[in-house]
Amino acid sequence: MELGLSQHQAIKQIQTLSPQMYMSMEILCLNSMDLQERVDTELENNETLERSSEETSGGEDASSDQAEATSSEDADGSAEAAEDPFGSLQERMERADRYFQDDAPPSRSSASYRGEKDEKLEAMSNTAERSISLQDHLEDQVHLLSDDEVVAAMRRVEASVKVSDVAQEGLGGDTPDAELNGTPAPPAVETPARLDFSEEQVIEIRELCSSIIFNIDERGYLMYSLEEVRVSIDPPPAMLLLDVALEIVQDLEPTGVGGRDIVECLLLQLQKDRQDYPLEEKIIREYLSELSHNRLPKIARGLGVGIEEIKDAVQNIASLNPLPGKLFGGDSPHYIKPDVIVDEVEGAYEVRVDSNYIPRLRISSHYRDLYRQSRKDPELQKYLKKKLDNAEWLVSAIRQRQATLHKIAQEIVNIQSGFLDHGISHLKALKMADVAELLGVHVSTISRGISGKYIQTSRGIYALKFFFTGGATKSDGDVEARGSVIQRIKDFIKEEDKAKPLSDIAIVRKLEEVEISISRRTVTKYREAEGIPSSRERREY
Repeated sequence: MELGLSQHQAIKQIQTLSPQMYMSMEILCLNSMDLQERVDTELENNETLERSSEETSGGEDASSDQAEATSSEDADGSAEAAEDPFGSLQERMERADRYFQDDAPPSRSSASYRGEKDEKLEAMSNTAERSISLQDHLEDQVHLLSDDEVVAAMRRVEASVKVSDVAQEGLGGDTPDAELNGTPAPPAVETPARLDFSEEQVIEIRELCSSIIFNIDERGYLMYSLEEVRVSIDPPPAMLLLDVALEIVQDLEPTGVGGRDIVECLLLQLQKDRQDYPLEEKIIREYLSELSHNRLPKIARGLGVGIEEIKDAVQNIASLNPLPGKLFGGDSPHYIKPDVIVDEVEGAYEVRVDSNYIPRLRISSHYRDLYRQSRKDPELQKYLKKKLDNAEWLVSAIRQRQATLHKIAQEIVNIQSGFLDHGISHLKALKMADVAELLGVHVSTISRGISGKYIQTSRGIYALKFFFTGGATKSDGDVEARGSVIQRIKDFIKEEDKAKPLSDIAIVRKLEEVEISISRRTVTKYREAEGIPSSRERREY
């Protein structure tokens, strides 16, 4: 085989996006809060961009003609875009979309132009402040415990442990936890075999509480056995002291925290109530699996009690929280600022894009004059041209975003007016391609236009993407929206005989009665997606 080098000439047509076009795409993707943040950042970093207000003077309003941008030939493109924000620049964006979608090979750099997720844009989102974590909440409670409360826990553990158990466990011997988990016990250490209620032991128990809390997961469960926790500490503490620490942690709020599984978690909550629940405890210990599948008759037969007693016990168990840790560590409430507002005026719906959050911008006349006077200083002129270009592109991109968003929202409202009038049952199946065809734009423009944006209607605030949904074909050829079908299923289940709930097949037949044809598998998928149990689990005895 002969190796060699050769040169070839080839002519290729490569289309690249100008910075102005990329900025237009980027701005179109942003929701109102992200856009406000972007404008604030640009105002801080670009001195040629100013807020326009009645109090300030000396500047060119961003809404005015921008033909005198940086030079006569430089301004032509931006002036043309400013005159028709849905025009020439939009057309170039559409051509770029078609080019990158149809001709360009897949690449990271072209992802955003094809309407796919762009990592750069995804990063430009607001992050909600985290609430207090479960671990912090538990640590705070331990710090507030008095020494007397720690000693009281020590006495409870001492009373529950026989002297022979203490001698056998020693302070390094095998425990049932160790045997179950196959963890070899470490060598015995010189630690006290009994609780002496000394200040040193109280301090050590507090420290062990922190070790246990560190090993509690987001559900509120202790992830490891006490023996595994013990051997992870250097030097390994006395198991008896660790028992006291667990006793303290399991007595903290939320009730049930520190359980090693769901059974212990639920039992801790029953015991905290300071009442006797023998039947509930038996069900939790022996019949939790049957309970999860609503097999109440089987539980009644197994325990030799009536079904009514089982129902009362199940009601008590249902009031317990199987995931106590989920009350903590979640995100703060997510506040939504709608981009589009729909008003009903004299029986018709009017769409307006909310611009109150976007500062009115203008280009600084001072820096325009400075640019014109900087021809003898190439570096200064280059710097000012870049800043002025960026400012004008941003103003043009925002204007284009508002116009595009208004057109998209108007078409959505026109198509989904039945939903606004009558609710979810009248939601129509709609594809982004349908709206794109109506507006004469590329589907990726619709995708960018609705991304992360919300609309305020008389029926509430909805994500714009909510109105784009598939559906089921009716016998007359029309398509019933997925959301409408799901609502029908929920209505059927709400009205069913609780003693004889509808099976998925029965729901299919009821849908056929209203001329909606879908498979049982689809009904099951919709039901499970809504968190609705099966007919057997919904049955009431």
